[in-house]
Amino acid sequence: MAGTTAGALAADDSQPTGAATAPEIVSPSEYAKEGGTDPQSMAPIGEVAPAQGASVQKLTDLLTNTTGLELFQAPGVEEYEQIGQVLTFSLGDGNYEHPLNVTRVTVQGDVPSSVLSSEGDQTSMKTLSDGRQLLAATGQEGIRVSTLSKDGVLTQWEAPATDPKGAYSVDDLVRWAMVVEESGIRASHSPAQAAQAARAKPKCQLTQSKKPYRHGGSKRIQADAAMICDQKGKGNFAASLRQYHGLGIWKTKDSRGYVNERDKSFPVVLRFECSKLTVSGWRYRSNIGNATLRNGNGYWGDHNVFSETATIHCA
Repeated sequence: MAGTTAGALAADDSQPTGAATAPEIVSPSEYAKEGGTDPQSMAPIGEVAPAQGASVQKLTDLLTNTTGLELFQAPGVEEYEQIGQVLTFSLGDGNYEHPLNVTRVTVQGDVPSSVLSSEGDQTSMKTLSDGRQLLAATGQEGIRVSTLSKDGVLTQWEAPATDPKGAYSVDDLVRWAMVVEESGIRASHSPAQAAQAARAKPKCQLTQSKKPYRHGGSKRIQADAAMICDQKGKGNFAASLRQYHGLGIWKTKDSRGYVNERDKSFPVVLRFECSKLTVSGWRYRSNIGNATLRNGNGYWGDHNVFSETATIHCA
């Protein structure tokens, strides 16, 4: 065991300190027995920002080259209490019906398997000869494959069940995860020196619910989002509703959007129907992941716009 907490360092090249042994993925009961910190107490600080720097670009290139997928939006970076820096990458095959989310964080202590899977999932875990671990989880919410290296680099691959065609298999995610893991590439956010160039016309405005909410007296958790532009053009707009499970990992509950549709208004309503089995008091937030519009007058774009976080009781 690596200690009694699942705290983390920034996802960079540094080695974890203060741990007697390498971090491990453990059962929730074993984690509780160790006196581990409640993963959901590791709340986000501030806002998600575009992740920049040579190492981030290097990891981005590895992810896209390994999977053959495109980057849906700029890589994101966010700070968390007791964790530090968490990097997120959203990939796809050019159609937002097939999202693939990758989360990267460096941990100091053991990780409870409940953060990496959902209740009712079929799970399997493998420890490789060099001590690295791989956990695969499949269920109603989709496929998740997580790897944990001996130096504490935790990477989760998520193919959410919101993909109606099941574009990715467990074998796909395991194969890609192992290629990335074996590369040994580490990444950390380093703000770019040059200022971002100003966007050309047309102009668009992004709107979304201040925070997710329960719809009326029902058990439906809902959030609204839209891109409204002053000109018609070819628009790409994608938004998702996510639930926080701790350690900087958010699980996708719904995702909707538009791909290369010509219009000036792009609204979506995100929904998640909770039930009696849904643990009460989860944190939720919505995310406008990608928003672009192109026409003969130019280009407008934005990404990684998050709502405020809401703690919602379903019961």
